[in-house]
Parts: sequence; structure tokens; C-alpha cells
Amino acid sequence: MAMAITCMLRHAVTTSCYENPANGSTSYFKTLTPVYYPPNGDCSDFYVPISIDYEQPEFNPKFKWTDSFGLQSFMAALTARASAPVPEQAPFVNAKQFKGDYEIAASFCTPRKPNGNEKKVIVATHGIGPGRTHWNSPFKPEEFNFVQYALSKGYSVFFYDRLGCGASSKADGFELSLETAKAVLKTLVKSVKEGKYTGKIKAEKVALLSFSFGSFTTHKAISEEPDLADAIILTGFSNNITGINGNGLLRSFVPRIANIENSARFGDRDDGYLAWPSVFDLIMNYFKAPAFAPSTALFTQSAIETFTLSELLTFAAPANISAEKWDKPALHLTGELDYIVCDGQCKGIIETPAKEMYPNAKPLQVSIQPAASHHLNFATNATGAYGVITDFLDAN
Repeated sequence: MAMAITCMLRHAVTTSCYENPANGSTSYFKTLTPVYYPPNGDCSDFYVPISIDYEQPEFNPKFKWTDSFGLQSFMAALTARASAPVPEQAPFVNAKQFKGDYEIAASFCTPRKPNGNEKKVIVATHGIGPGRTHWNSPFKPEEFNFVQYALSKGYSVFFYDRLGCGASSKADGFELSLETAKAVLKTLVKSVKEGKYTGKIKAEKVALLSFSFGSFTTHKAISEEPDLADAIILTGFSNNITGINGNGLLRSFVPRIANIENSARFGDRDDGYLAWPSVFDLIMNYFKAPAFAPSTALFTQSAIETFTLSELLTFAAPANISAEKWDKPALHLTGELDYIVCDGQCKGIIETPAKEMYPNAKPLQVSIQPAASHHLNFATNATGAYGVITDFLDAN
């Protein structure tokens, strides 16, 4: 506790203010109150009560593992080549209605020095791997803190831990999927537009910013409800499904049962919650040398959150869903060497599918961040990506 208070008082900028889960210690990333608040913002934290009701295929009950051996056996069969002579391992069965009441941990920051943009609220959704610290990093915030950067440009930011992550409620790990995340996102955005959880700020415009799994979630949400927002920024995203190596990612994520990998931090989660075991698994999927520092990767690994197999299996499902009803500003921003959505090289494969899926966006901007892989927020040129985002919002 003393360490947490010290960190908050001095606005932590070094690795001394987080704990590495590799040593079995607990983490401050699962608390409602962040370790770090941007000094240029006025911030508040909330537990947002939500009720969601949605339909999705149910995870096949006969394949629910109860130990690490069962998980690995299932993964081996699931990722076998299509013609391999192994028993069929269909992960999902018939569609089912899911309902639940949960609490979502969220933060809202608005600029201390308003410039007229403060009523333009960015709602930020993280992806698989990080929690809401993805947007509000205590590690070298002058380089890796999007919220702080956006505040410097006058924008307000609402960001949250997805259901099952950080300080948010922990639902059944075999239930959580992209459909769950979409239901949560729609509910939160509507609350923000109603003026809830934004203090004295009443949003005049709402932009949805998202990363990776969050971007595919946002893409599907606005394809169904284009009135949900006034602009979207999809990072770590592609509409080209052929660039996503599904079996390769299932293997390179090296899924392990999270409550076994790190019982101190993830002991509150059931066996459906997974995590990769080492920083090198993170680097394989999210970083590309030389556009990152080892210390940055170590921090990012220390802040990882759990994911579920259903999230991993459904994250790219909306890629080829048309967003033809969307007729507002859309920015697609992806790293040049993104391993997850482009199998290592994005140039030449994301532009045309984006235009096909967003034929009526006004405007559609497709940008590639040089040298970066999937983790744009923690690449050495992260502030360059932040500038692309805020310049896009300024212009539109």
C-alpha cells in the first residue's frame, strides 16, 4: 500500500512503480484507482453498473477443461490442419441467450486547461492482453500515455477495463466473447452520451477509439448501430481476414490457465481465463525489433490481463462484415509489421478491404505506422501514432 501511495504522489515514470507478476506478487492494475493520473487532467474513477442481454453460440460444455492437461489437449486438436485425422473439436454449439448484471471499472479524464475540444469525448476500448492501463500507462507516460497526450490536445477520454479484466467484474470465462464485449461497449457509450460518468462535461461528440480485439468489437457495433458514435478510430485492425493466421495465433499466444500461471494476481478467475506465460510470448505477437525497448516489453508484460479462448476465437469474426451504413469519419491505424492482423506485413493488404467494408465513410483514412507491430501504444514511435489520431479528430 505504501508503495502504491508513493507512486500516485510522484506520478510514476519508471518501472519502480509497478510489480512484475513473474515474481508472484500482486498487482495494482486490478484496483479501481490507477497508479498514475496524467498531471494535465482532472480524472475520476467509477464502477459503472451494467445489465447486458445478448445472444451467441455457447462454448461446447464437453470441451471445458478443468486442468492444464485438458487445455493443452484441446488446443492441440483445435489447431490441427483441417484434414488431420483427429476427433472433431467444435468449440461452439447452438446459440444461447446470455444475461448478466456486472460492474465495469472506468476512468474519465478531462483537460485542466480546456481549449474547446473538451466536450469531444473519446471512449477507449482496449484489446486482448492489456487492461485500461493500455491508454493510461504509468511507465514513461511522456512516451506511452495516450490519455495524457489526448488531454494535451484538449480532448476528454473515457476508458475502461473490459468485462473480465482489471477491476471489472469477472463473468464466466467460458462465456466471454466478442459478442459480450460488444454488448458492454454499446451500453457504456450510451451512458456517456447521456452525460453519465463525465462530470460537468456533457459530450457534444463521441469518438470510439479501440485497439485490436476492441477494434473488431467497435467495427461490429457501429455496423449494427451507426448512430452509436460520431467518429471511429480502429487501431491494430484489418478487414482482410486472409492476413490473420488463426491457427498460428492460437499457438503463438501459448494459452495457459491464468489462475495456475499467476494465482496471486489471477486467483479470482475461473479456468476459462487464460494468459501467456512469458514476456517472449508477448513480444512474438505484439512487438517487432528494433521498434521497442526491452524495458517497455517487461512493463507491458507486468500489466497483462487475462483473456478467454472464446475471445481469441471470435475476435476476427467481424472482419468481413460490411460497415456500409457508416457515413462518418473512420480512421484505420495499423502497425507496418503487425503480426496479429497482417501476419507480419501490412503494406498492400489492408487498404483495399478497408475501402470495400467502409464504402460510405466520410472520410476513410487508412494509415500505417512505420516499423511498429501490433502494440502501437508501446512502440518507440507511439507518440507519432497518437498524433495521427488527434490530427484526424482535429480535421474531422
